[in-house]
Amino acid sequence: MPMDRAPIFASLATQLPGVWNVEGNIAAFDRIIDSWEAAQAPAETQYAFPVAAIDADLLALVSSKSAAELEQWVAPIQAACANYEITTIRRVAAFITTLAHEAGFKVGARENMNYSAKRLSQVWPHRYGRRGPNQKAKSLDRNPEAIANDVYANRMGNGPASSGDGWRFRGTGPIQLTGRDNFTAFADHLGIALEEAEALILTVEGGIQSAAWFWDENDINRLADTPGIADETRRINGGTNGIADRKKKFDGLVDELLERERAVGG
Repeated sequence: MPMDRAPIFASLATQLPGVWNVEGNIAAFDRIIDSWEAAQAPAETQYAFPVAAIDADLLALVSSKSAAELEQWVAPIQAACANYEITTIRRVAAFITTLAHEAGFKVGARENMNYSAKRLSQVWPHRYGRRGPNQKAKSLDRNPEAIANDVYANRMGNGPASSGDGWRFRGTGPIQLTGRDNFTAFADHLGIALEEAEALILTVEGGIQSAAWFWDENDINRLADTPGIADETRRINGGTNGIADRKKKFDGLVDELLERERAVGG
């Protein structure tokens, strides 16, 4: 924040009337303060390509949001990519594709879980009915909290349905971090309390940090280095659900980054 100079000038005018009022002294002092503030300001971080090519227009290629709305995501994504070696075209494209597909750059994104009984039987047929919704699915119909507690019970470090862990630790943030184990590990990584981590993930900066941490923790850079996007999709989602959308986004980002690389090289 720029220094408030009015009190300084007023004090000097009172204490040094014979000096302060000399023509040119105010302008000279102004320049001194300008120079000091410039020296104190942190230097703008410089990134190499392709991290440097991440901007709001690039994110807009895979989002329904405008570039202006996406601007707040740029610096956190650049920092995360630089810190976690997401530094090749394929890695950057895969990471941004995941963010766009999982939560659509929505600040504070939480997994909805508002499934109908019919949809429950389609998504989890082994649990809620292979030939249409079973009684369990019907009892959970359009009850998001109860659904989350049932679906995620006794998994990923969560307790039973009665613990409420399924709802508390449902998919959260840009990469939809899920399960008590993941939340706890992220909190431990940062050296903060679990409750602090839960709140942090709901912010833009903290959400991207959690996404990059999960990416690194699960060795997804290595998977992103291989052809296609199926491997990283399975590692993140446990299957290939939504892979057509992911592929479309990924291919578009790769094409754009390659075009930008040629422009930089030219």
